[in-house]
Amino acid sequence: MENTHGLRLRRAEKEDCRFLYELRNEEEVRKNSFQTGIFSYEDHVAWFERKLEEKNTRIYILEQDGERIGQARVDLEGQNGEISYALCLRARGRGYSKWMLGSIEEELREQAVCRKLIAEVKRENIASQKIFETLSYIAVPADYGYVFEKKIPLFTIIMCTYNSAQTLATAVESVRNQEFGGWEMQILDNGSKDESVEKLQEYEKSDDRIKCIYRKDNIGWGKGISECLKTSAGGYMMFLGADDYLATEHTLTEVADEVKKNHPQIIFTGTYYAKYEQGEYHIIRYTLPENKVYKGDGERLIRMMELMRNVYYNSAMHYLKIDFLKQNGMDFYDPFYIDSQTMTEAIVKAEKIVVMSQPEYVLTLNTSQPAKRTVYDYNVERQWNSIKEILPPTTAGREEAVSYVARRVLDNIVAMCQSIVLGEALCDREMNTIEKSIPERFARVEEMISTDAMCEMMNYAGREEYAECLIGAAGVTCWICKKNKTLSDGICHNSKWLAEFVEVAMEVDETTGMVVWKKRFDRDAGDRLLRIFQNPWNRFKTGVELVLKDDIWYENIGIREKLCEEKESGVTYARRSIAQ
Repeated sequence: MENTHGLRLRRAEKEDCRFLYELRNEEEVRKNSFQTGIFSYEDHVAWFERKLEEKNTRIYILEQDGERIGQARVDLEGQNGEISYALCLRARGRGYSKWMLGSIEEELREQAVCRKLIAEVKRENIASQKIFETLSYIAVPADYGYVFEKKIPLFTIIMCTYNSAQTLATAVESVRNQEFGGWEMQILDNGSKDESVEKLQEYEKSDDRIKCIYRKDNIGWGKGISECLKTSAGGYMMFLGADDYLATEHTLTEVADEVKKNHPQIIFTGTYYAKYEQGEYHIIRYTLPENKVYKGDGERLIRMMELMRNVYYNSAMHYLKIDFLKQNGMDFYDPFYIDSQTMTEAIVKAEKIVVMSQPEYVLTLNTSQPAKRTVYDYNVERQWNSIKEILPPTTAGREEAVSYVARRVLDNIVAMCQSIVLGEALCDREMNTIEKSIPERFARVEEMISTDAMCEMMNYAGREEYAECLIGAAGVTCWICKKNKTLSDGICHNSKWLAEFVEVAMEVDETTGMVVWKKRFDRDAGDRLLRIFQNPWNRFKTGVELVLKDDIWYENIGIREKLCEEKESGVTYARRSIAQ
């Protein structure tokens, strides 16, 4: 292990015996030790040779530019490791101890040789106390000073439950059965009314690596993950759905091997997709991505496109380094909401990402509770704003990548908009069911359609195609509500431009009874369309392509030319918005 200051940490060898003896007998080192006397060299040699042979003792030497400047020792007993250290006088006060102890902690996490590190520190040794506090050890008062403790699992497996008793055992046991023992589980129950709580309490009693938070109210899994992260001790986190499970008992071993080899910020794995029927899981398909390592010096837009194509990129069921999340202000509730926003920001920010070819996660498709509802106040701009950080100054030669990335984000948001405006079930940010009137739903979708992010993405992905999907759904709702004056008036009262547009540009087909786009516009309708696209609330001129198709007839032939001018101004505005 090395760092940029010329520091190198290695295991002790026989040739280090004299150095360790001299360091041990330095006055300041003896003062902070629990054995303050001076040892003879003969006794030290016998002790050192014995310790080198002991499997449960690890002695490390810290070097700077090839010169020995410090040491640390870990004595393993049961599930604990007792750690102690010392630096030469000339090396103190420079942060080297923190780097050395952090490097040892990282090695022990990866090898899962102990669950907790313990350090005994004298009351007068203020410098060591500060170092262990900085490294997030918990201080427990003792007669002589403090015992500092820190759990060091490599993985924190986070789970949120809500009436999950039917599938809970499969999910939890898939973790408990792992051959790699360096994990902890943080489980938050969102006020279950079935037997979930009782089952979780039994797991807590039988396995001290499992810790649960029990809530009376539902805060959803996005906020639930963020709450669990506050008390997590792992190096990496992953989210395990209460209706999903880890693919094999080797899963964490294989992921840990990638951690040791590459030390990435994110590890993506392949995925099995299953259905849960009559108490059994049935694998129906899988994704098997190519094994690949992405480094920070590559083009991040291409990286984003490839990850979107090859892995389930917008899910927290993969592995993220917890320090990386904290350093970049990322969680799963605020400011980055749920996994699609957080994972996109993480991909943008990461210096190294590993894609594993093995399917390591089983995702159940037909049991997800949140999938049946749409988040009403979802921030449609957050994910795109992350992607804009990696867009090149000019998209020349990168049109395919930009279009693909914009489409992937847009497809999810379009589905949300359609669900909202067509009257499907809704929830708030904490995934509690909410009710909204049709006029409120229409106004919300109009607000979403009119955002800078939506219009910028449509500019790359296809203005006409996506406008037809979005505005068409809104138009169907608006025309259906014309049978109810109260609803129709409510929609028109709250709308800035969209209600008038679908009223002018759409109609009910007398033969089929379906709401369709008009093909003929008289002078009055043409003038109204022009005013709609001159409305400052629709500065991107969204939807204008839908009334500029070749088979549309205008009584006033000059209207088409003016609408074309409005279209160009909208496209120009979108380009300027992207460049800002």
